[in-house]
Amino acid sequence: MEAYEKQLIMASHNLKNQLLTKVFDTFCINVPTLNTDNAFVTFGDIVKLQNVRSKRAYFSRITDIEKHNIYVSLLRKNNEQHDLEQEVNVYFYDSNFQIKWFHYVLHIIYKHNLVNLLYPKLNTNYYTLPQDDLNWICEGVAQNPEQKQAVINILHNSAHPAPYIVFGPPGTGKTTTLVETIYQIRNRWKSKKILICASSNVAADEISKRLLALLPSKDIFRMYARSTHWNNVNKDIKSSSNFIDNAVLFLSKEIFILKKIVIVTLMTCVRFVSLNLRKNHFSYIFIDEASQTIELETLIPFTLTSSKNDLHAQIIIAGDPYQLGPVIHNKKIEHLLGKSMLERLLECEPYQKVENKYNSRYITKLVRNYRSRKPIIHISNKLFYDNELLCYNISNINKLALDWSEISNKTFPILFLGVDGNEKRNQNKSVYNKEESMIVAYYINKLMQNKIGGRNIQEKDIGVITPFAAQNILINKYLNSKGLKKIICGTVERFQGLEKEIIILSTVRSKSFNHNGIEHIGFLSNAKRFNVALTRAKCFLIVIGNPSILCKDECWKHLWEYCDINNACSIIDVNLMRKIIN
Repeated sequence: MEAYEKQLIMASHNLKNQLLTKVFDTFCINVPTLNTDNAFVTFGDIVKLQNVRSKRAYFSRITDIEKHNIYVSLLRKNNEQHDLEQEVNVYFYDSNFQIKWFHYVLHIIYKHNLVNLLYPKLNTNYYTLPQDDLNWICEGVAQNPEQKQAVINILHNSAHPAPYIVFGPPGTGKTTTLVETIYQIRNRWKSKKILICASSNVAADEISKRLLALLPSKDIFRMYARSTHWNNVNKDIKSSSNFIDNAVLFLSKEIFILKKIVIVTLMTCVRFVSLNLRKNHFSYIFIDEASQTIELETLIPFTLTSSKNDLHAQIIIAGDPYQLGPVIHNKKIEHLLGKSMLERLLECEPYQKVENKYNSRYITKLVRNYRSRKPIIHISNKLFYDNELLCYNISNINKLALDWSEISNKTFPILFLGVDGNEKRNQNKSVYNKEESMIVAYYINKLMQNKIGGRNIQEKDIGVITPFAAQNILINKYLNSKGLKKIICGTVERFQGLEKEIIILSTVRSKSFNHNGIEHIGFLSNAKRFNVALTRAKCFLIVIGNPSILCKDECWKHLWEYCDINNACSIIDVNLMRKIIN
């Protein structure tokens, strides 16, 4: 059902009567409806190019995606390619690569009888947390009881054969904890090999850069997929990657087994299956950002370490079940595929709270927030994290107060601007709101004239989040017209994992919907998306939206009331704002 739904989406972007551009041995297709923040195609997908007149068809594979351009290479080259110099119709098809591997994962689970291991039971054997006197490489970890607890338990395989969970709410140092753990494993056991998997190249690269700052580059191997472009690889990582002469090279088994720490995305991890590694080759397997992927994708590295009724490696799953989950296209099966393995495991006995405490043998929840000022995380803390988050050691952030005359409450780092804008849809059915984009532009201009922490506010300090692609395009047009290229504007998905001193959030919505007698605000009522958007700001958060509409949702209502109590709400007269700007 999911594969079929995805194919329908791809087909909706098919193009008629197109002229292709030849770029060396590839063809470039301009796709106006392509949104790189949420692309409907990926590397390796199939594109059929059919000459409008002769009806002759050529099949190609996507090799690169850049803004609104897709680059394809023909699967079979022949002497009649001149057909592609004329008008062609373009048809997009899923490669089905993912679904084939998901079926393989299910086959291995059945073959090795792993179902019971994926629903762990509590081990009642006596266990106490070892009192290791480690030489901590990160001073912050040495001062953080939860991070130290996680590192020591993972070192001693306390959960094995069950996965160990590092539950990392926003800004609590999840990646720092993983890096410290990997360093300690490598420092203690030179012979043990570690596999690190992440849901995205961005997350994998971040861990790679941090490890390269602590360990010799010869110990670290960052493996990229063949579709990765040389220019997109961080210069600090290139020498430790599988790029040779600007091209991806896959190592032979004889060379690969010598690598101590291997870092890869979950889907690229499937390449290791063909190497037929020993089931105990990896002693530890880390899976980062595990809340963002469907369970079948998270299970891919499990196939590398599984044999009959057993998992040989200690598996560590890190993420936050209250941030963005997997992207599912077919809503009818979202209740199945939309729940990540991390979220599902938290329903199993070993990972549940007993007397309001987690069992540290199986799970550690990080609670010390190093990112944001306390009021910024207050609502998320209350709604999602049982009020357990602590603003810890952020004296430097507290000093970054916004020096701005328009703020009523100088000590409160949130401003909620009520706007009665006009919500419209573009041809792609995405929503935009010109009034809100106008106000975003006005406040960016105002911010750039003020100071934060005694210094002038710079472009890099500001991020703009909007849940809708059309609004994102509208705001980016303004930023480009003013040459403000260092201000990042993107959807909530783009900002997961990012942080900025100042965040402006344009909610866009000015209409509500009625479904089965229940009034709601549609796409914007997703609690996880709300949580991510709210927790990206370090020092100051500006929310722009229509409170009469937003407050139909409980999360947004809590935020509005919290700001209102703290004298941080302001209703904007749109007509007056137009006069001021003009």
